[in-house]
Parts: sequence; structure tokens; C-alpha cells
Amino acid sequence: MRERDLSSLIALTLVLGVGCAPKLTPQQALVEEAFTTCRVQGPSTKLERVERDGRFSVVGREAESQRVHDCMVRYAEPTRKQPAAPAPRSESLVASRLPGTWRGILKLPPRAVGEAEVASPATVRFAVAAGSLRWSMATNAERSPLAADGTAVVVGGELRMTGTMRASRTSGEPARSTITVRYAGAMVGDRLEVTGVTTDKQVHVLSIRRVTE
Repeated sequence: MRERDLSSLIALTLVLGVGCAPKLTPQQALVEEAFTTCRVQGPSTKLERVERDGRFSVVGREAESQRVHDCMVRYAEPTRKQPAAPAPRSESLVASRLPGTWRGILKLPPRAVGEAEVASPATVRFAVAAGSLRWSMATNAERSPLAADGTAVVVGGELRMTGTMRASRTSGEPARSTITVRYAGAMVGDRLEVTGVTTDKQVHVLSIRRVTE
């Protein structure tokens, strides 16, 4: 009878002891999580001690425990970094913001298979003429610089440009007929990001920033 009472007492003591165990701090929980993730890099490694402020020690074979330790430190690093700045979001565009000079880069598709895309400095000017918004563009490409112009409208906060594009005449090159191009774009931060397609199925990507009013 006495033995049974003693056994009950021991069991009760254990239950009470478990119930009163202190909760892990956020730092300790992070260490436990890091160890669970990193222990595969050193199977002999054991987590020996974890302080409430997140300090810890591991034991095991020297090379393995060092790998686990370094992995755990890297695992916790993102929590100490400053949050990254949010990416610029598209914003509604109004036509009154467009008149003026914009400069940036026009990217054209590769001229042939295996070549890289062609990126050229570009200048775009918007102006109001006869009650309509007009645009013109010129590029400083080393080969076949382009010139284009046409009309523009803003619909639902999106820029739409329609016009013709032609290659400027250079020495030794035949003149090229004009082609129609249609662009659509929006403001992203302080840049106007525009994508266009020509009648010969070429895709243009234009990224420009205002330089003058």
C-alpha cells in the first residue's frame, strides 16, 4: 500500500513539473527551429544549451558541429535585417503629366538568332498640338537609328501611343519604309514603362524618365 502511494506521488510530481515548465522565449524558439533545420549538416551534433536571449552552444564532432553552428547563425540572420523596401507600384497616369522631354532606353529584339537584344538611348517628347497630345522619339543607335512620331491618349490611367517608325538614313544603307507601332504603358515610380508592337511583329520595351517640363 505504501509503495502504491509513493508511486502515485511520484507520478503526480512529474505531471506537475511538466505543467509548470517555462515557455520558450521567441529567441529560444528560433534557435530550436534553426537546429531542426540545420542538424542534417552534422548528424553527430546535439543542441547542448539555449539561453533565453537566444545564445546557444552545440556539441559533436568538430567539423560537423561547426557546420551546424554556422548554418544556425545564417538561418537567424534574416530576422536581424532591415525589411526590404517595397517595389515601386504602378500608379494612375494623367495626360497633364506627359508634356515635356523624357529620356531613357529603348530595347529592340535581336537582329538575328544568337544575337543579344539591342538597347539604345532614346529621347521622347510629348507636346499638345491642335488640342491633341502628340509624341516623337529618336534613338542614338550606332546602326540604323530610329525616329518615330504619332498621337497619344491616356485611358483609365494607361498611356496608349500610336504612330509610325522609320530608320534614319545612314551612309551606305538603303531607305526603309515606315512601319506602324502601338505602345501601351504606365508610370512605375518616377519612370514611364512602355511596351510596344510593330506591324512586323517586333516587340519594343521603352523605359524613360522625365528630364524637362
